[in-house]
Amino acid sequence: MVVEAAKKAAAHDMIVKLPDGYDTRVSANGGRLSGGQIQRIGLARAMYSDPIILVLDEPNSNLDNEGSNALNAAIRAMKAEGKSVLIMAHRPAAIQECEILLVLDGGAVRKFGPRDDVLREMVKTHEDIQKAQGPGGVK
Repeated sequence: MVVEAAKKAAAHDMIVKLPDGYDTRVSANGGRLSGGQIQRIGLARAMYSDPIILVLDEPNSNLDNEGSNALNAAIRAMKAEGKSVLIMAHRPAAIQECEILLVLDGGAVRKFGPRDDVLREMVKTHEDIQKAQGPGGVK
């Protein structure tokens, strides 16, 4: 079951490359693991019990490109199985696999809807703000 969870999180290949594979000793803060490796193992741990809903907070904060691709593949696989993934994030790469976005500002709902619609609206708003500020900044 551990190997299955690691495969679902696209962490298996990374784990078997560790000095002692699945038996590699690590400390509470990761020891010899990078931040991205810790993040990917954390995803595997979250997937261990085969959850129906997976809640991820800044899931790609320490991931390199390979780790981000692995994360997105894991999210796609969960969705293909009819499961849900909730993601809290600031980085655009984290929402690549999202279908619906909820944008909060100071705890209040700013935008909610299909990802592309929300992003299009938010970018438009951002462009309007930039135009109002002009080349010299805030007026």
